[in-house]
Amino acid sequence: MSTTQETPQQGFAANRSVSRAVRILRALAASGTPMTVTDVAKRIDLARATTFRLLMTLEEEGLVDRQDTLYSLGWDLGRIAQSVDPASGLVPRIKDILDEFADETGETVTFSLRRGLYELDLVLQSSPRLLGMTMSEMYGMQWPHHASATGKLLLAELTAEQRRMVLGDHLDALTAKTITSFEDLDRELKKVRERGWASTVEELEDGIIAFAGPVRDSVGTFIGAVSVVGPRHRMEDKEKQAGLPARLVAVAEHVQQRMNPPRQE
Repeated sequence: MSTTQETPQQGFAANRSVSRAVRILRALAASGTPMTVTDVAKRIDLARATTFRLLMTLEEEGLVDRQDTLYSLGWDLGRIAQSVDPASGLVPRIKDILDEFADETGETVTFSLRRGLYELDLVLQSSPRLLGMTMSEMYGMQWPHHASATGKLLLAELTAEQRRMVLGDHLDALTAKTITSFEDLDRELKKVRERGWASTVEELEDGIIAFAGPVRDSVGTFIGAVSVVGPRHRMEDKEKQAGLPARLVAVAEHVQQRMNPPRQE
């Protein structure tokens, strides 16, 4: 009995199709509203005909739904996702990166994963191994977006209408330095978008500084944040002498690469 062996070229083509299909699903998830074939193709920079063929296959498998000419994530994708803990497979991929950065800085480093459009869940916290340098456990804690570095990253990704939906009509003051004006917050978020990272200086808690860098998926959607948190006297020194924000952004990019291995076209 003869067997048919897959050639390297065939395997590469199959893997490329899977990669493209995943990018389509991520583009639909990021959109928030149904998309046309042309919209999807432009978003992922793929030929319209190829995009259409992949969408047809995804629709047949229940991973994409179609209403007339508009596509959205499918019913079976939702069923499959119900049994998934996003942190279980993610944490082992990136833990060594955060552990190394925590030891390098001597401060607590966290990774928060985006949940839906408006929330962030802290799924990993790494502390330096040096005795006496550890922040309290932060798992399960939620902070107002306008007063946290990771929250500012998320807000910077939203439209003005979405931000108001999240924040309501009032910005609570947690410390004397918390931003409580929507105009000031808009200016702060503009800086976040321009420089590519966010910070809080005693805005959430007196004496504490935090920096956060974004992590994105293969279509550029913000999916999480790496942050470093510590006492003001240590963090200010590190910012001036070691370029902590720039180093943080590099670490976030490393996490992003680990989560999204480079694809081959």
